[in-house]
Amino acid sequence: MATSTLFIISLLHTWMNCISTSHIMKPSTLPKFTAIFIFGDSTVDTGNNNYINTYLKGNYPPYGLDFSGHIPTGWFSNGKFVPDYLASSLGIKDTIPPFLNPNLSDNYHRTGVNFASAGSVYDDLTSKLSSSIPLSEQIELFRSYLEKLEVTVGEEKAKTIIGGAVVVNIAGTNDFIFNFYDIPTRRLQFNISEYQTFLQQSLEKIVMELYDLGFRNMVIGGLRPIGCLPFHMIKL
Repeated sequence: MATSTLFIISLLHTWMNCISTSHIMKPSTLPKFTAIFIFGDSTVDTGNNNYINTYLKGNYPPYGLDFSGHIPTGWFSNGKFVPDYLASSLGIKDTIPPFLNPNLSDNYHRTGVNFASAGSVYDDLTSKLSSSIPLSEQIELFRSYLEKLEVTVGEEKAKTIIGGAVVVNIAGTNDFIFNFYDIPTRRLQFNISEYQTFLQQSLEKIVMELYDLGFRNMVIGGLRPIGCLPFHMIKL
């Protein structure tokens, strides 16, 4: 457990270094990554939920306010997410498109896609409340992506792309909101410390799965301040 925790902390440290230095470093001096892949929840979902049967969609105002034409795009934000800015700073691409978009070109697939889903969770039980794509299923989507990539560029080239890519994983808030505090499903089984351990074990499993699939550069985001989320502020 301690080794896994230190591993995650070191990855987060690398991520923060990239963020804090990207604005003062030229693209030529930044780390060279082949692609960028995103897993997580609404804080990084760039539109996957537009293609699934769920009530959680970011396709209405004021979402998209800062995009060209001020049109909602599926981002749960007025504009880009932090991983989009990271991808741009690293010279990979301007934004990271949703994997479920059926119109993506092969070039987009080569440089990475986004598997995140608003409402996503580490605890699969929670996903039943939102009809989102939990992290476990996002991993399966990646397996489908990898098969397509291998057909497009070949197996060896695909290994090179994945091994040299950076993967960002941000989730966990919805587990506490929907499955512990608001609807006390898990609170009947765990106290808060026990549930934190349960989610950490789920995260560790996901990290190991990603590693086994070939990823070597990972960023694991922590929880945002739950009480500052608009969903909770409206109820207070």
